[in-house]
Amino acid sequence: MSNHIVETYDEDLRELHLLIAHMGKDVSTALETTCNDLVKGDKGSADDVIEHDKDINAQELNINLKAQKLLALRAPMASDLRVVLTSIQVAGNLERVGDLTKNIAKINRKMGMSLPANIANLVKKMSGLATEILRVSISAYSNKEENQTQKIFDDDVTLDKQYKELSKAILREIKRDEDHLEDLAHLLFVTRHLERIGDHAKNIAEATIYMCSGEMNRFDSLEDNQDV
Repeated sequence: MSNHIVETYDEDLRELHLLIAHMGKDVSTALETTCNDLVKGDKGSADDVIEHDKDINAQELNINLKAQKLLALRAPMASDLRVVLTSIQVAGNLERVGDLTKNIAKINRKMGMSLPANIANLVKKMSGLATEILRVSISAYSNKEENQTQKIFDDDVTLDKQYKELSKAILREIKRDEDHLEDLAHLLFVTRHLERIGDHAKNIAEATIYMCSGEMNRFDSLEDNQDV
């Protein structure tokens, strides 16, 4: 009987981990699709992405309920407890990335202008890096690879620089093109959403560090040394 209980408990933990990986794949795919469509001026998938966010929300709820059940019935300790607590934190960050992706899709749906070539290139570059950071963070969590987390921090620093570069380019375009002020203002929100997605990916990386080693807030000292 005791072996059966242990095997069932291990299976519950594995299922929780797999649910996070599945949710991460859904979120990162939606982000990539949405940003590619924005750059190309294609609105075909916008409604689907917006509607799919409901499924992402449902996945977060399912993960939280399973995690709460494990906490209540299994009373996990040590590394198992970190796995369960981390799953709640990671699911929350992925849900927020889903919300930001939905917002980008809504912006794309209402955009009336084609992106100027220089801005389209910068959006493509920044969104590509944001998607890559998110995918690496999900991979690091799924494979319990703490050694990938430093790359996520470093890439997020680069993403912040791209955010500033793209924001300045859009502001210059606003001064030049008064006919598309509303669209260009919406693009400023896109840059902010992409920057925030990098922050959520970094949160997932910090959660992975905690899950693997129990260490908390490793990135704090690194951030203190960054230039403002």
